[in-house]
Amino acid sequence: MKNWTRKDFLKASLAAGAVGLLTGRRLSAALAGGSANGDIRIGVVGINGQGGSHMRTYFDLPGAKLVALCDADEAVLNKCVQEAAGKGIKVSAYRDYRKLLEDQGIDAVVIATPNHWHSLMTIWALQAGKDVYVEKPLSHNIWEGRQAVEAAKRYPNRVAMAGTQNRSSADIKEAIAYVRAGKLGKIQWARGLCYKLRDNIGQTVGPQPVPATVDYDLWTGPAALTPPRRNGSRGSVHYDWHWFWNYGGGDISNQGIHQMDVARWMLGEPGLPPSVMSVGGRFGYQDDAETPNTLISVYHYEKAPLIFEVRGLPMKAGMRAMGRYRAAQVGVILQCEGGYAHVSEGGNVTLYDNDNKKLQFLANAGNISNVHRTSFVKAVRDRKVIDGALIESHLSTSLCHLGNISHLLGAECSNSEIGEAIRSNEPTQEAFGRCLEHLKANDVNGEVTKTRLGPLLAIDGAKEKIVGQESKIVEAANRSLLMKREGRAPFLVPNFQKAT
Repeated sequence: MKNWTRKDFLKASLAAGAVGLLTGRRLSAALAGGSANGDIRIGVVGINGQGGSHMRTYFDLPGAKLVALCDADEAVLNKCVQEAAGKGIKVSAYRDYRKLLEDQGIDAVVIATPNHWHSLMTIWALQAGKDVYVEKPLSHNIWEGRQAVEAAKRYPNRVAMAGTQNRSSADIKEAIAYVRAGKLGKIQWARGLCYKLRDNIGQTVGPQPVPATVDYDLWTGPAALTPPRRNGSRGSVHYDWHWFWNYGGGDISNQGIHQMDVARWMLGEPGLPPSVMSVGGRFGYQDDAETPNTLISVYHYEKAPLIFEVRGLPMKAGMRAMGRYRAAQVGVILQCEGGYAHVSEGGNVTLYDNDNKKLQFLANAGNISNVHRTSFVKAVRDRKVIDGALIESHLSTSLCHLGNISHLLGAECSNSEIGEAIRSNEPTQEAFGRCLEHLKANDVNGEVTKTRLGPLLAIDGAKEKIVGQESKIVEAANRSLLMKREGRAPFLVPNFQKAT
């Protein structure tokens, strides 16, 4: 695969005899790495879900031109190519991402594949001389996320931006300034929430067939090549991969990465916390999924704790509606001495006093997905990322992985044992108490059904490793596939770090 650099692009333009014709806007476009009419030429990869939304954004986003689509599912690819054609847009179609990267008519790629592909595709794009926008979460495991960050340093002439769109919210930026000016007093804690209904995905009796339209080797990429073990309403391959450790990390990694990122940003924490622990499990039904549908992860930052809550069961058995914590269902609550800020899923912020009286409602965020995607086009044009730095996405994604690693290393305990383990932390006690009430409302008998208590893991933020005196736990944590997985040939993740 050719490492197509900015310098190569300019040389090719000159060699094509365009030197005498490139004046004004056209010369600026060539130098910026765009097409002759000044548009950034975009290829979208992974178009069955969020990628389809990206595709439609680039149907008419000023400054950008959709030129290519890529998906390992031929049926999905053909459908989207036809949809683009219906808008008068002719695109190149690829099933193999590596072939797309060889296309010199593509300036930038937008990656919206399943999580396990994000880091490697980002690295390959940078190596191929493409700018890149990568959806959340940045990685399937901490090590590969770090390699993506290091790759961006290795290729500083490329633009690498993460799809943590809340970073483009004007409301959140204003709220952070408000809090840091001391108008609500000292921060006491931050709480991220992901209360999203997640139904039973069913049980299978063995490996399930792969649809004939899916190149399963390409779809699997750097993950372990194992037959699918799911066959719910979305079929054996798509979407429900989120609930299997080989590909995803449950809702804390799926939806929660957005709120985790906002919470860490509002706390003003520039790195990983000194320690983490988790409490949770998969309750309410039995199915093939592996990740917890109920999880409390506590990150013990020095300034104030960050607590993240995942709930996949409804408000009450027999209902479809989800519960809320204060005004939030999916969002962030930042509690301060004199009041709190509620950040909605859409990036709007409401400020309250401690009597829940509304102090101020900020409604300037707009459609943050569109704002963030426009920001990417501007970043490519200006050669500078303002919102959505890769390192920030890596750190917030790593929080998700750390919470899951604690969960995976945990043991089932009684409620009294868990209560004793968390008795010194009031916010965690309060979260666990509400969790027990929630499970009871869903007919989960807490005296019979045990909850998994994860160990308190000490973190070396500089090395991004688990440390401590309990060698067995430390070794197990650092061996976790959510800590490090190098991929499988030919889908190996390059190592940009010196051995430590």
